[in-house]
Amino acid sequence: MTGRQDGCVGYRDLWRLLEDYPRATFAVLDMAGHNLQIEQPELFHSLVENWLVRTEEA
Repeated sequence: MTGRQDGCVGYRDLWRLLEDYPRATFAVLDMAGHNLQIEQPELFHSLVENWLVRTEEA
């Protein structure tokens, strides 16, 4: 996950890391910067919960 308005790290360069994580989902959250869990808490928690379920199934 990355924030579209992240002025610290950005979001475009993170795409290249995706191949290193077979259970990854790449999500760019609009209206969020570097603090996704604070700026988009419901979406952040939903995506984390989904990821946890998928890693347990693997």
